[in-house]
Amino acid sequence: MANTNPHVHTDEFMETMARLMTEASASPEGLRALAAAIAPPIDQEIKRKEITSLLLTRHKLPVGEPAKYQKRPKLKAYWISKDGDAVESGILEDEVEFPIHRIHSMPMVDVSVLKHGNVGSMLDIQKAAADEIRKAIDKRTVTVLSAAVPAERTVTITGGKLTDEALNQAISFIEDMELTVKTILLRGARANDMRGWNLDPQTQRDLLLKGIFKIYNGADVLATSAMPLDEVLLVPDEEVGKFALRQDLTTDTINEPKRFKTGWIAWMEAAHGITRPDLLAKVVITP
Repeated sequence: MANTNPHVHTDEFMETMARLMTEASASPEGLRALAAAIAPPIDQEIKRKEITSLLLTRHKLPVGEPAKYQKRPKLKAYWISKDGDAVESGILEDEVEFPIHRIHSMPMVDVSVLKHGNVGSMLDIQKAAADEIRKAIDKRTVTVLSAAVPAERTVTITGGKLTDEALNQAISFIEDMELTVKTILLRGARANDMRGWNLDPQTQRDLLLKGIFKIYNGADVLATSAMPLDEVLLVPDEEVGKFALRQDLTTDTINEPKRFKTGWIAWMEAAHGITRPDLLAKVVITP
């Protein structure tokens, strides 16, 4: 999630963007040139904040190659359908193909913003498009991870709050396989449940200094709105699935601009899938 394009938002970039915006208001060719220019900052913003790369292995598919992967016999695989739902395989197959789906945003802009070269407004539009795509990517990742966790590796508790006993039991599922928990994925409210626990000195210090959890029992604690409030997911330091990318982020002009608005479609094609559900664990919290 590092900055992969240091030229974005420099003075030179801002001047170029203002010029392209003016040209975009005058011709279809200018609009297409602007579409190409906004792709890098949208892509950079997605990579800066997305969590999928921390949870699934990113795989750039060669041209024409389907998202096919080996799986272990007697294990199910899970993937996200084109409708965004989690789907499971049978246990007999030794190979699965994850369906490719398109994730997109259609940012629109008032033509006056282009004519006046209002770069600030343009940057806001780019960020909104990046956020929409990033949230869709991460939501699909969380959905397929959650669906893949076997019942025997799920700790269910009552009381409406996460407990250290429940979380430690889920951690033990992964540690019993001689693996280490790499990431604990939860909503911010569940992190608040952890504040009253008997925490180790380093975690207590981080909490006092920063007001947030970063580490618990050696695992990174990752709070995200993509998680449901009643679940905590645990991902090991071993590959559990793929984020297969067929088409990198691309921007195109829309076919039917409005009278006072125009815009672009920013899109990418990818597949989300889990091939090792037996390595995952989770806690489910009920009232």
